[in-house]
Amino acid sequence: MYFLTQGIVFGLYAAFLPGPMQAFLLSQIIRSGWRRTLPLALIPLGSDGPVMISLFFLLSQLPVWFTHVLRIIGGFFILYLAWDAYRSSKNSKEITIPTDQSPVRATFLKGVTMNLLNPNVYIFWATIGVPTILTGWQISPLHGLAFGLGFYVTMIPMTMLWIMILGTVGYLKPAVQKIISSVIVVLLVIVGLTMIINGISTFV
Repeated sequence: MYFLTQGIVFGLYAAFLPGPMQAFLLSQIIRSGWRRTLPLALIPLGSDGPVMISLFFLLSQLPVWFTHVLRIIGGFFILYLAWDAYRSSKNSKEITIPTDQSPVRATFLKGVTMNLLNPNVYIFWATIGVPTILTGWQISPLHGLAFGLGFYVTMIPMTMLWIMILGTVGYLKPAVQKIISSVIVVLLVIVGLTMIINGISTFV
């Protein structure tokens, strides 16, 4: 349950907080409509998959203590994400739309390429995602897979919901945006501190 819960928390973070992926989806909603944009919510399956699998086999060959060190580093990175999310909620900035006016067809391949060029994807899976999966895998494969399952089963439907809301209702009200961001910030702080404490406890 612990690993599944962590996956759900990060799935919410990835789905709702502004970033390159959200900006890309927003531009496609404007150009092509929300119905044709919905399938693009599956882009992370095409981009994250190769990164996650490669790092899984790489890190699984390293000593167990190295995984715990990465979890501690990942915990601090999560606290940074919480701080960044807090600043975003205070500023209440809308997601920016690319200013390029040239016609661009919404394609799955373009979104995958954009995600593969995003360094945050590699940082997340190297310091948070894969170390968490490996830690759970040491208990049982089911525990390891629970993190990935919670992450994608949460992120993809929530991203689709986000696309539908923007495409049919419009932008979320600032007050709603702040509430969602605040909840995610609290969850990130809890998860970050838990990862740091658990990582340090393995060396004590």
